Amino acid sequence: MASLDPDDPRAPYLQVASGLRAAIRAGEYSPGAQLPSYQELADSWGVAINTAKSAVTLLRDEGLVVTRHGKGSFVRTQPAEAEPASRGDDDRLWQAIAEIRRRLGEIERRLGQNQS
Repeated sequence: MASLDPDDPRAPYLQVASGLRAAIRAGEYSPGAQLPSYQELADSWGVAINTAKSAVTLLRDEGLVVTRHGKGSFVRTQPAEAEPASRGDDDRLWQAIAEIRRRLGEIERRLGQNQS
């Protein structure tokens, strides 16, 4: 596995998800293959276990993997679909989503403080 790029402006979980996505598309993980555990991903990428979980959750939300409670995460068998217009467009989209999630978290935190 790769390591985080300190010059990459994306959140760590987006970098991990991008690396896993690339490995899946390159065939390093074939359909039905089990991904490494969260702990193994965290260790190999040098991130917290929650960062690894967030990366896998993103891939699950994209439909690339399925997670089975107590079993792990597995690459889904997928019908062929069109590739994104470009990798840059894909990365910009995920950066925008990460920024929206960050802002939403900040709003939720503020709302929680105001209710106390």
